[in-house]
Formats: sequence, structure tokens, C-alpha cells
Amino acid sequence: MNIEQIRRLEKLLDRELSGEEAGRLGRIQHTLGISENDALWDVVVALEYQRAYYEELPQKIADASTEILQGISEAAEAEARRAQSLLAESVAEQARKMSLRLNMETLLPLGVLTLVCLLAYGSLLMWAGYCLGTGYVQDMTLILRVPSGFLMSALCLAGSLFLGVHAGREFAVEGKGWRKKTIVALVMLAAGGMTVSLAL
Repeated sequence: MNIEQIRRLEKLLDRELSGEEAGRLGRIQHTLGISENDALWDVVVALEYQRAYYEELPQKIADASTEILQGISEAAEAEARRAQSLLAESVAEQARKMSLRLNMETLLPLGVLTLVCLLAYGSLLMWAGYCLGTGYVQDMTLILRVPSGFLMSALCLAGSLFLGVHAGREFAVEGKGWRKKTIVALVMLAAGGMTVSLAL
């Protein structure tokens, strides 16, 4: 094989021939008895190019597969990080909403009850002061006829309505925890109705 044919083969392979390849070409020349300028070398160059190409092909496929898998892995990791971030934000938002809802469901009835108790206590003190000041004991139901009595009955009725609606929603959605709220709502409704009936 002459120098020009070797250069052509190296140009096709895009690299210099290795010692093993040069030795193989020498064995081909010696075994087949091909002269340096024989036209058969063009066929040998084409065959040698095909052999080298197919020997390198598995490595090229492996490299391309590794690159593709690495890209998929990076995309999956980025998507997982984004999903975790969205999940964390969603959980924090739901926790904030649930905390506010739970606090409202607990604190609102307790606040109404506290306000009713304060109004009743103030009305009782006013009634006691009037009785002590005048020396005449009035009927205790007169406490309910003052504006604080009407306010107590309105608060009891509003609290019973709030708890009743909430108990109905819990019964429809969860099916548990609604009995206690229903009982408290009925007690508040009875207290508000009794207060109204005594005040009128």
C-alpha cells in the first residue's frame, strides 16, 4: 500500500492508522500478494473503513445513549424539584387555610359565649344595683327586656345558626364530628329562643 492510499484511508477514518491496523494491512498485502500500486488497494481501503466504522459504532451508540439518559435524568430531577417546590407551597397554603378555619370554628362560638356571659353578668350587676338602690326587688326577667337582653338573644341565635350550618357541612362532607356541634347549636338556639320569649 503506497503513502497516498494510506493518507486516503486516514482521511476517511479522520485519524492516523494504529500500529495494529498497519500490521493488518501488511498481512493482507503479504497474504494476497498485492503490489504497492495495485487497484485492489482501493477496495481494501473501503473495506477497512467499513470495518473501523462498525468497530467504533457500539461505542458511539453507548456514548449517545449515555448523553440521552443523562439529559433525561437531569430533566426528571429538575421536574421533581419543581414538583416538590409546588407541593411544599400548596401544603403551606392549605395548612394556613386550615389553621384559620379551625381557629374560626373554635374561637367564634367561644367568643359569642363569652360575650353572652359578659352581657348576662353586666345585666345581673345592673339588676342587683337597681334592687339595692331602690330597696325594691324587681322580677329578674326584666334583665332580658333591656338592650343587653336583646343583644344576648341575637348573639345566641347567630351562634346557633353558625354552628348549625357548620355541623350540616361536616355531616355532608366528613360524616363525623357534627353531633357535638349540633347539640351546642340546639342549646344556643334554645337559650336564644327562651331569652326572646322572656324579653317580649
